[in-house]
Amino acid sequence: MSRPVVIAFFALLAGVAVADLFLYDATWMATDRTRALWVQLAPWGFCLLLTLLALVRYRLELRHPLSPRRPIFSLLTFLFFLSLGFGRYAFVAERQHRVWAVDGRPVNRGNPDEFDVVRWQWVNGSSTKEKGQATGLRGKGLAWREMVLKRVKAMEMEEQAMAVVTAMALGDRSMLRQDTRDLYARAGASHLLALSGLHLGIIVGLFLTWMNGRLLLSRWRKVVGVTVLLFIAGYTFMAGMPPSLVRAALMTSIFVVASLMQRYGSSLQQLLLTGIAMLLWNPMYLFDVGTQLSFTAVGGILLFYKPLYMWAFERWRYQMFWMQRYWLLWPFTTVAVSLCAQALTLPLVAYYFHQIPTYGPLLSIILIPLTTLLLYLALLLILLSWVWPLAATWLGAGLSWLVGAQLWLMTQVTHWPGAVIPDFWSRKADPQVVVYHNRRCPALHVIASPKQSWLLMPEPDSLETGMYYIRRDFWQRRLTEEPVVLRGKGAIALTDGFRAVMVNKNGEKPTQGRTQVDLLWVVRGFRGGSLAELTTTYQPQLLVLDASLAQWQRTSLAAEAESIGWKVYDVADKGALRLVH
Repeated sequence: MSRPVVIAFFALLAGVAVADLFLYDATWMATDRTRALWVQLAPWGFCLLLTLLALVRYRLELRHPLSPRRPIFSLLTFLFFLSLGFGRYAFVAERQHRVWAVDGRPVNRGNPDEFDVVRWQWVNGSSTKEKGQATGLRGKGLAWREMVLKRVKAMEMEEQAMAVVTAMALGDRSMLRQDTRDLYARAGASHLLALSGLHLGIIVGLFLTWMNGRLLLSRWRKVVGVTVLLFIAGYTFMAGMPPSLVRAALMTSIFVVASLMQRYGSSLQQLLLTGIAMLLWNPMYLFDVGTQLSFTAVGGILLFYKPLYMWAFERWRYQMFWMQRYWLLWPFTTVAVSLCAQALTLPLVAYYFHQIPTYGPLLSIILIPLTTLLLYLALLLILLSWVWPLAATWLGAGLSWLVGAQLWLMTQVTHWPGAVIPDFWSRKADPQVVVYHNRRCPALHVIASPKQSWLLMPEPDSLETGMYYIRRDFWQRRLTEEPVVLRGKGAIALTDGFRAVMVNKNGEKPTQGRTQVDLLWVVRGFRGGSLAELTTTYQPQLLVLDASLAQWQRTSLAAEAESIGWKVYDVADKGALRLVH
């Protein structure tokens, strides 16, 4: 593998990471245009200076060919791509800050261990008003995909079967239910729902088989190669250019171009060249979870599969020859590829998804061939939806049965003993009080220990649906026991070291006289126009206005509380409240 390629990749990665450290929260880039312009141009100027130094060094090398040059060349290469990564990130960051300055910067709700919406929108280049609506080339691709989806959705298919088919073939996961996503995650098959190198390899393999792969070795190889490149670009464009598919398309294209030029380099070198091209195209790909998983999976396969295969071949040479003769070697190769991919993705999966599926490699023996069949039939369904709708309807019924079989198989496997290793490595929750930012289901959580906590909430909120994500992302990781739910009307007091009172109906007084409380929590249902009656009952250290209140209520109550002299915390504006004991 070429040393300059390795240096360039990691230097570019470092440049993007350093730029993110300094410019992610640099809101001044939207207002101070002169300073923002200098931040963008300075790295490019430094790159030009390094290029001139390299040219001077090269001229000196011509006069003194015996002088050492590799350390100097490596240093110049590293500094060049470090500056290039910083400058490219600065350009994209300045544009995103200007968009947020106009449309409003997104704000996380602040619930513990919650999905970082701000980072997601930063990486995907979307704004608060444009909820995922892409522009430019990607926007045109998504518009074309929507046209295809309308034809496919007109077919008579079961809802979740349609969702799985459109996710696998077109990269549209908007129809997938959360329980279906969780099922694929527990089975270690989430990668089947995200367009990636696996899907592109299946499709390109079919395309090459249809065109006769031997043409690549004939005088027509350039025509076939260009056709393959156009096919890859067209499919990536139609799928909306998701990062995982862009990575796979770039790597496959580099391989095809290298084959046309009859220059066969290391596969790892092609992977790094793909990474360089992607980071130059969009430096935000570095922070995309799918891209990280995709790169590490491919890297694991390229690093470990060949040594593992050679080790097995040396130990069981005759058995493997016999298996290959009777087409029985593919289960071994499938499991081996899955294990090699998981070797590097395992830490990322544990960090992002808080669980480790154990039967994923074994299950891939069935799921990958089944996914191959599903993908081929899905492409045929797309074609028939335009030329023969009746046949497409019949094919849709068959696809519904296949998807149902796949979901049934994964459901059975996930109920096996040890199918999922839970998130046992996360630190358990410290004693604290949390007022969740949840308009749908207001809740105040008093945590004495991971084993003992109380959840105060008004009725008739549904704990299962209203607190689904909080239970999954926070409780199941940080608590060992479910909280004791306390429901009721009016005001309820929690003791045990902390006194919190919920008020959701004006005029009800649970105590006589003026009571000192740590936290007075006003939620929806509070019909009083002022805090006058509450002042005769409570003396709170902090007044918390829940996000379930209307905006005019929060504004009015906050102004009145400040005039009284009470401290106020508005959950809707500041995010979830967390008080550590």
